[in-house]
Amino acid sequence: MQTTHAKGTSDVSSTNRGTDGERPAARAPRRIARRLAMLAVVLSMIALVLVVLLPGPTAPGTLMAHRSRGGPATIGATCTRYPGAEVSIQVPGPGTVVVSATVGVGVGHEFGFDDEPRIVVAASSTDCSLNNYTAFVSVPATLPTDPVHFETVPLLRPFPVSSGGTYTYYVNGVMARGADAGDRFDSASLVAVFYPS
Repeated sequence: MQTTHAKGTSDVSSTNRGTDGERPAARAPRRIARRLAMLAVVLSMIALVLVVLLPGPTAPGTLMAHRSRGGPATIGATCTRYPGAEVSIQVPGPGTVVVSATVGVGVGHEFGFDDEPRIVVAASSTDCSLNNYTAFVSVPATLPTDPVHFETVPLLRPFPVSSGGTYTYYVNGVMARGADAGDRFDSASLVAVFYPS
């Protein structure tokens, strides 16, 4: 129903208007905009939850693992692994793993005898090979008897890796001279860092 006003303008009757006085055609875009805004909020919340809960891809940067162990374990006259003093690192591909370690060693020393433990970080629990990365503790025969002569040994060694996987590195030692029951590992702290190629 249309009414005509004095100056010739017309108006649509209230039967064609909504309850709030707006035309239905004017309300539709607002309704769509409101629904799109709600959808955007819901999608943003889902994305935020996924970012927090799901791990992302491994970056091509460095990775690090560490381990420490304390308590005595005998160093023998043959290659001996320090139980529990190993570090494992999972790498995504080829590169180099650099292992640094600080190892506390106690040497049972008797005057008149040389003592020489050799300490290594190795990729095998049975490797005590003598190389440029081997650390030596030398307790000369001229020192007085000491049931436990303490030394701290720093180690640093690179290990090339050809593919992704988990690699484990061990603290090993051997008494090259003067082995007795008082020779021991006392502590070890290891850090392995992976550098991709």
